[in-house]
Amino acid sequence: MVHPTTLVPEIAEQDFTYRNGRTEVIFTAPYPTEGPVCARDAAGRQVLMFMYAHFVFCWAEGAACVHVGHGTLGGARATLWTDVKISGKWCGAVLAAFGQAWTRAHLARFAR
Repeated sequence: MVHPTTLVPEIAEQDFTYRNGRTEVIFTAPYPTEGPVCARDAAGRQVLMFMYAHFVFCWAEGAACVHVGHGTLGGARATLWTDVKISGKWCGAVLAAFGQAWTRAHLARFAR
């Protein structure tokens, strides 16, 4: 058993119960996050970028959709979707809130 004082504040201890009734302690950590940052794309347009749980959201100024990829802001990433609709003011806070909500909803589809 890990002593609670040895855990960093972001790590949480919780009991997990399997279907067969067996319970054990697990540790959960928050998803990694980067950004939001403002950059320029290959066409010279301003783009807001935000990464949450290794989903990278790129929102060009004036666009109604974001591009969603997998990777990190500073490294390689693979494009997954280019037509995910977004609304609201073009700003980092809106993109970050959207990215977190979208990621949680997307990952929930795979939960049992």
